[in-house]
Amino acid sequence: MTHKCKVLVVGGGVMGASVAWHLTKAGAAVTLIDSGPGSTPSATAASFGWVGGSASTPSDDPVAFALRLHALDEFKRLERDWGLLPVTVRGALLWGATTDETADLIAEHLAAGSKIESLSGQQLRQKEPLLVAPPDLAAWAPDDFALEPTDLARCFIQAARAEGASVLSGTVQAVLYAQGRAKGVELQGQSIYADKVVLANGYGAVALAAGIGVDLAIEQQPAVLMRFDAGKNVIQHLLCAQDLELRPGKEAGLMSALDYPQQGEAGLQALADETCQAIAQLLQLPVPPRLHSIEVGFRPMTLSKLPLCGPIGAVEDLFAVIAHPGVILAPLLGKRAVQAVLAS
Repeated sequence: MTHKCKVLVVGGGVMGASVAWHLTKAGAAVTLIDSGPGSTPSATAASFGWVGGSASTPSDDPVAFALRLHALDEFKRLERDWGLLPVTVRGALLWGATTDETADLIAEHLAAGSKIESLSGQQLRQKEPLLVAPPDLAAWAPDDFALEPTDLARCFIQAARAEGASVLSGTVQAVLYAQGRAKGVELQGQSIYADKVVLANGYGAVALAAGIGVDLAIEQQPAVLMRFDAGKNVIQHLLCAQDLELRPGKEAGLMSALDYPQQGEAGLQALADETCQAIAQLLQLPVPPRLHSIEVGFRPMTLSKLPLCGPIGAVEDLFAVIAHPGVILAPLLGKRAVQAVLAS
């Protein structure tokens, strides 16, 4: 019988789940280790879930933008393999403070290869009837969509299990290391051995790698996800305008992605109040939006701004797959991890 490469994947968020599925599908004997219920929320749980080229500006980082466009094709592959994805809404509408700013945005995206169209104010109102004052010009990204990141992670895990992967829950305390090689992990006092170890647990990988002398150039940046009670079908698409990123929630209400306030946790309530007011000014709502919840997620950011997907340090059989934005890049990096891990 041919020996199957035993791989431990640490991290049950969307990145680790994608890596686990791709490796299992490629023939590895995979065990995915999820931190389990009651643990610190992952970056996946606090992600806005916007998948698309218009979610960023090409000129801010042309290399990263090109990678994201390339990554979008992998979602088509997932749809072919799985059927429906956990998509909540399709299509994104964007506009700037002025018509010229919006026109420049559209031109920049078209030059960078984005699929984006111009809409008049009347066309915009047809798509979003509750807008208070539609601008004369807006950008329409028909291929962008928003999905539920935790649901996408569950889809990857279910698909991995169907291919034969195992899933364990608990806290990984250390990477087991001997004679220059990673041998497995210590999971809540229990040693679990494997041929290869993949750290796909975001910023949590930093401490595990440091424990065996490997320095990962990663920092974490906080971001805020707010949910508002605002009824059903308030908006029909992703909206990015007037310093707001909005989308419908999975069942009802609205979700907004925001920068973490300079005042830290003390500034969250003021940020929520400002966002409620901005939503009320943007949309004609029967009742003012009411804050439902605030989540603060910590995004793992490589100092190079490029994804980490491959061997790390001088330790053999130890790998890391870490990137932001994780939801957009997870299918692509899961696919790349197969070559990086199994061909080494």
